[in-house]
Amino acid sequence: MKPVNKLLESEVFSLIREKNRSISSYQKLWVMKAPSKLSSLSHVGGIQNDVLTVYVENSGIASKLKFIESTLVRDLNESIQKEMPYANPIKSLKIKLIIKNSKATPLRSKSIPAQAKLAFENLLNHLEESPLKLRLIKFIKHHADND
Repeated sequence: MKPVNKLLESEVFSLIREKNRSISSYQKLWVMKAPSKLSSLSHVGGIQNDVLTVYVENSGIASKLKFIESTLVRDLNESIQKEMPYANPIKSLKIKLIIKNSKATPLRSKSIPAQAKLAFENLLNHLEESPLKLRLIKFIKHHADND
């Protein structure tokens, strides 16, 4: 247990805890100052070089936040002076879009219908040796069901 405690008390974990506290503080301010419809669909990712990063779920939310960015930054800075006097004022917002893959795209079948396969094979019988015939053979092998 002592090695784990030593690890948790290390400088790296101390920095991680401090960063987490900082993000939590900014998130609380964000929820208070951003419009409720927008704050519920966005969250603070961190602050670096006095630029607050905010993650949003879609481009509509991002454009609305960009539209009111100057007001938000002013309101956030007023709250920062009261709540976190040790923190530097925010210069701007960096709004990043989170791409969520909520639905997995269904895999399309590589096979072709049996009727189409017969039509292609019939066409093959009537074609002379050519690049088209070779390509058609490859196509049928690649897309035909493994019967």
